[in-house]
Amino acid sequence: MPVKSKITSLEALRGFAVLSVAFGHFGHNFANGSVLPDFFGFLWSYGNIGVQVFFVISGFIIPYSLYKSKYAINDYFRFLYKRTLRLHPPYLAALIITLIISGVSYKLRHLPNPETLKSILLSIFYIHTPADNPVFWTLKIEAEYYIFIGLFYTVFTRNSKVLVLLLISSLLIISQTVLIEYIGLLKYIIFFLIGIVGYLIYTSNGNKLLNYLTLLVLIIFSFCFYKFAAAITSSATIMIILYFRKPVHSILEFPGRISYSIYLLHFVIGVKLINLLQRSIAPYYQWTLFILATLVCFLIAWIFWRYIEKPSADLSNKVKYGNKKTKPLTHSLEI
Repeated sequence: MPVKSKITSLEALRGFAVLSVAFGHFGHNFANGSVLPDFFGFLWSYGNIGVQVFFVISGFIIPYSLYKSKYAINDYFRFLYKRTLRLHPPYLAALIITLIISGVSYKLRHLPNPETLKSILLSIFYIHTPADNPVFWTLKIEAEYYIFIGLFYTVFTRNSKVLVLLLISSLLIISQTVLIEYIGLLKYIIFFLIGIVGYLIYTSNGNKLLNYLTLLVLIIFSFCFYKFAAAITSSATIMIILYFRKPVHSILEFPGRISYSIYLLHFVIGVKLINLLQRSIAPYYQWTLFILATLVCFLIAWIFWRYIEKPSADLSNKVKYGNKKTKPLTHSLEI
């Protein structure tokens, strides 16, 4: 499998994804306002497409990183350990920030705090999503995907294509059953599969025609069983990953580089800030809070990335598979 040139689109896609989600949440407060209500309503209605972008990129980049690292099934628990080092410390820090901000907010408003010791303990393991930072729900989906891809990576890359097609077909069928109520990954598996098959195409793994036909079937499936916006977004995402090779300006890469930090903090900081100040500003000027929330979130997210997320990523990169010496992948994606 040949190693191709740098995947220049990933950071820009990550930036687009996290800004879509953040702007969607910020825009909700202004969708019924006196200034640009249609614009903010559009952001609120379609901001969640950023989640599908993240899922497709994860579907692509995680097996690609395993391929680059010469992963084998006996590295499974080391892989999960690397993912934990990369994802969990920033998540725990964001969880603490969330609990502090929401706790102070409830106390000042003389309202009961919905979080209990039990819910906090469950939140540590992604089982519970705090009411004041609902975006955490996707982290559970990502964690389930890591468990899945670590086990089935070799099936996708080293087994007969009949077995691969059987696995994909089974997952698509299961994704339309009640099992999605118990395993969240199954509800969104189509987007991860689009990324995985994109990875097979990118690395020339297996029969080229069969891979393209499989990707086409997955895209058609997404249009048949999921919302049009999610289907078109996931299709466009994998096409950009596979075929966009032009350099991306550093300004466009910056939001993608700190996208995990922005994602973790934008709701509890940006939305809370808008809620706090909105009543004190005349309706015609409330749109300025959208800009203020964005700037504040960028600043805090950069600090968070510099002192919490980046050190966690550095620790993760030090963990190698087996005795192999591999270069850390510079295009890793975690949301």
